Amino acid sequence: MMNENIYQAIFDELSKYLTAEWNKIIVYLEYGSASYSFAFYIQSVDKYIKCYDIPGISDKKLAKSFSYIDKIVSKERSKGEKNLWTNMTLTVTKTGQMHIDFDYTDLSEGTYQFKKNWKKKYLC
Repeated sequence: MMNENIYQAIFDELSKYLTAEWNKIIVYLEYGSASYSFAFYIQSVDKYIKCYDIPGISDKKLAKSFSYIDKIVSKERSKGEKNLWTNMTLTVTKTGQMHIDFDYTDLSEGTYQFKKNWKKKYLC
């Protein structure tokens, strides 16, 4: 569990990428032993747009946002927890509803099947 201010900081950082038609943003954070992987999806009407496919947004700008998020999340993530989560999903709706899921699945052997199942759960 993390401080609620962290969730708000993540949303605040990523809100600059939201389109006028957004209904929901789903943020995926994954931590390995020596790396991290982040992505987010914006739902508008009935489709999801992956962060890397948002028109006019450079990979450099996304990398800067993800680096900022890593800085605040990794610090909070390691505070006093013995069993660290490997991935977190943050969902925020346009109406302000927020939901957070933590998962502790060992992803050291690969993430293909896990991410496939994650997409079915969150993007369908």
